[in-house]
Amino acid sequence: MAFTFQNFRLLLLLIAWAAALFKIMMGDDIENLLNIAVVVYALYLLITLPLIKRGSILIISFLILLGLLTIHVVSWDDVLAAGRFVLIFAGLVPTMILAKSTASTMPSVQRTQAALAALPPQHSAAGLQIAGHAFGGVINTGTFAMLSAALSPDSDFDRRRIAALAALRGMNASAVWSPFFVAFAIGQSFIEPAASWFAIGGGVIMSLLCSAVTLPIFTRGLTKAIIRDSLACLKPISMRLLVVLASVLSVALIFNFTALSAVVITMPALVLFQFWRQPQTVSTIITSTTISLKSIADDIVVISSAMILGFLVTRTDGITTILTFIGGGTFPGYFALIATPTLMMLASVIGIHPVISSTVLLALFSGSGSTATPFLLMMAHLIGWATGTMSSIASLSVITCSTLYRVPARELAMGANLYAAFGYAFLGGIVLSLVDLMF
Repeated sequence: MAFTFQNFRLLLLLIAWAAALFKIMMGDDIENLLNIAVVVYALYLLITLPLIKRGSILIISFLILLGLLTIHVVSWDDVLAAGRFVLIFAGLVPTMILAKSTASTMPSVQRTQAALAALPPQHSAAGLQIAGHAFGGVINTGTFAMLSAALSPDSDFDRRRIAALAALRGMNASAVWSPFFVAFAIGQSFIEPAASWFAIGGGVIMSLLCSAVTLPIFTRGLTKAIIRDSLACLKPISMRLLVVLASVLSVALIFNFTALSAVVITMPALVLFQFWRQPQTVSTIITSTTISLKSIADDIVVISSAMILGFLVTRTDGITTILTFIGGGTFPGYFALIATPTLMMLASVIGIHPVISSTVLLALFSGSGSTATPFLLMMAHLIGWATGTMSSIASLSVITCSTLYRVPARELAMGANLYAAFGYAFLGGIVLSLVDLMF
């Protein structure tokens, strides 16, 4: 009975995954077909609810309560549109699992696993953070699939946790300079494009400062030799990472896809290519992927719930309700620049995704809402996104890491990164406010 039930869940998820691929390739030209897929995915989420843990139930209950308080008018078209929007996440989580299962069969990845296992966990963290930052700026959450595969399957919990936290710090911090995150598109909808692009240059400087501070903190006794040794462990998979990077970037630029869509489309294509190169691994990859897909529950339900709420709040009367409650006026620039990243980060801790908080705060502070210099406000928003997605149990990054590294989401969101995220958000806002005084 349980076997049949799990197979049924798997079938529903595979249908939603396929629909996500078709949505990326064909857009809303197949809206009726996508609406059917939304119903299928909704059924999958519904029958998965009894399998999720108590902590996840509390998160979802809070999200529902937040929706009831802020959203007063929702049409059936809004619900279907939210469902079509969230299909991409039905494709992303399985894609990451497939990519990791495939990478784990590669000899180069196995050599990296052996090299990392020979290092103390804290020493390997430095290289993983740097690699996560470099590749995360382009392939975003796709970075986690590659870096998690570099860990041996029998790694102990402490090593997996340290590696996951390092990958999160690196990948998420790249949001402050990368145009390939959803955050950049949201920022451009409130701030003129010219100012948005100036923010990238400032973001590079901020990311370098962040790395200079966090690397020594999380790697005690850090030396150039430790950084060199930890990066050397990744050398066997460096070409694989570059191929993934180039492939995702090419698809994103050629077809004008977001990084998220490019990852979901490109990774399965690269896996098929690997099937052709190494047919003897096909059975192992499919078996490993199937087992993992049957076991996911909390991750996909929580991220889908958070994204549905975020979509509905920003597309209906939710934003108006929140802004009416807050009030208006023109805020001082320093207040806007400190409040934006700090509030985005703190809101994320209680499950409010940055897609919601950033939209509210940018609507409040952009234009005549504050005296902040536009490109600095964009930077504040990007820092808030980076720190918020690093420290939220409703964040796609945290949930993806939780799945791939087999570490509970609360251990990642409420662990050492929480303090790093708050420090980056608050102190980053102060730095921006001081720069604002010069303009």
